[in-house]
Amino acid sequence: MDGRGLFLKQRKPILVSGLLLSWGLLMMSPVWAAELRFRITGAPGVLRSHLANVMPPAPIVDPLAGLTDARMAAALRLRQALEVYGYYDARWKEHVVQRGSDYILTFALRLGPRIMVRNATLRAEGPGSGVPVLHQLLEMFPLRQGEALDQSLYDDWKAKTLNALHAEGYARADFSRHEILIDRKEHWADIFLTVNSGSRYRFGKVVFQGAKTYPRRFLARYLDFGPGDWYSSTRLASTQANLRNADRFSEIAVLSDLQHARDGRIPVTVILKSLRPKRLKVGVGYSSDLGANLGLGYDNYNAFRRGQHAHLSLTLAQRTLDVGASYTWPVGDRLGSRYIAEASFRHLNLVPYSADVFDTGFGRDWYMGGGANLGALLSYQKINYSIDGLSGRARFIIPSLRYSVQGFPNPVRPLEGYSWDVTIQGGTRALASDANFAQMRVHGVWRHFLSTKWGVGLRGEAGATWLPGSIDLLPPTLRFFAGGQSTLPGYAYLSQGPELNGVVLGGSDLLVGGAEVERFIRKDWGIVIFYHVGNAFNNFAEFRVLRDVGIGVRWYSPFGPVRLDVAHPLVSPRAPYLRVIFSVGVSL
Repeated sequence: MDGRGLFLKQRKPILVSGLLLSWGLLMMSPVWAAELRFRITGAPGVLRSHLANVMPPAPIVDPLAGLTDARMAAALRLRQALEVYGYYDARWKEHVVQRGSDYILTFALRLGPRIMVRNATLRAEGPGSGVPVLHQLLEMFPLRQGEALDQSLYDDWKAKTLNALHAEGYARADFSRHEILIDRKEHWADIFLTVNSGSRYRFGKVVFQGAKTYPRRFLARYLDFGPGDWYSSTRLASTQANLRNADRFSEIAVLSDLQHARDGRIPVTVILKSLRPKRLKVGVGYSSDLGANLGLGYDNYNAFRRGQHAHLSLTLAQRTLDVGASYTWPVGDRLGSRYIAEASFRHLNLVPYSADVFDTGFGRDWYMGGGANLGALLSYQKINYSIDGLSGRARFIIPSLRYSVQGFPNPVRPLEGYSWDVTIQGGTRALASDANFAQMRVHGVWRHFLSTKWGVGLRGEAGATWLPGSIDLLPPTLRFFAGGQSTLPGYAYLSQGPELNGVVLGGSDLLVGGAEVERFIRKDWGIVIFYHVGNAFNNFAEFRVLRDVGIGVRWYSPFGPVRLDVAHPLVSPRAPYLRVIFSVGVSL
């Protein structure tokens, strides 16, 4: 392992690497008049897919000599790729046809017998030979006696094993023996692997370079390790992610120096280049719920050169106006632990109600590790509202507690992972609130790749309110409504819930959920089919379950997902029977 590298690069199969180089020579021409494309027959589906991935179209400049050279290179590439999967005696026939200016070369395969594993000898040595994760990996070795040889599985297992040992602090772990002996005549292979863990290391001294305007104690909060902790490449990677997500640095490098390790400790250097701390942001977007919106934001990420963050924002949408200010300052040595003071004014002109809300608060956040945060906030809210033709005023002093977990490695591309949060809040007349109440809200999202082409997702939201009396005691901003792209996209935004004389008044409780299946058509594009169910209600006896179904397109852009959906309500549909949901924008 390179001591100054952050990430362990996975080793690729040697044969595949060689043929990638030979194939790359054909791809260097900047201009070509035609392409040679490939079609493979006589191979099972999985193998055919593997071969297609390593044989992209080849450019042809000269239709005569270029076509001959491309055919020869393709044959070599195919031979080497087949040997990776154990087919050393494969034969084929070639056939070329011209279509327009391009050519299609068909390989009709006769695979022949496949190399089988006769014996696999695996050993572990060194101080870390008894590490549980290493024993698990040895037991999970994918090529056993009587199984077909697949060198891609072999190399993937080797890379996974070294990554696991490096994550446990065995920074010099390597294979003292890694051989595959093949008898092509008898069609068998013997595998010999010996893993040498080497010594286990700890983190040594950490030195920061650059970002001189930030206090070093503040920068140390982004470290996912401390001097004396067991060395781990995983913790180096998470430190890099912490710094990247801070939005404070333009260049980041977290380097471990294994060559200068002393007394079993590896020094680490963190090299940073700061972004300008004072920034003005402008964002425009659109959502079917709130209409077109314009956002302005001002941030100072290093107020008083202490890493404190001042934020001002103005968001103007067709149905809302939001003006806010917040000031946060770090406390303690853990990333995410901070004090926060905030104030905002919101003007809401929504379908079921309108309201002006003034909100100010002071709170404390604690980082709990593993992407989890705990926050406590004491806020004062003053609300003027109108619903069902009736106007009202309310004021509340609301203490709240929120626990959240962010399990998406990249929130801008939420393709794999999860997130959830729980918020508990309440008010009492004893503390100058207009009503006694307690409320809890839970929200969660889970997404998972089934394959490179398919993904699934689940989402759910639940809310419950306890208060002595009718929900009318609370302003509509503290009630639950359903409808809109985050709950029931087949119904208009906040248009569903308990009704009186046809007017939606909102409810004390909420229960909604949804599922989706996504087919990826390109790296950043997907087609989604979804289904949602639920509603807001006052008690389960009056719970009127609504359902919708729809189809949509997703573009996972550099600034977040862009979605275009068409949804249809399945219960009590009202015109329009098809709702178009579109959202795009920059979050300030």
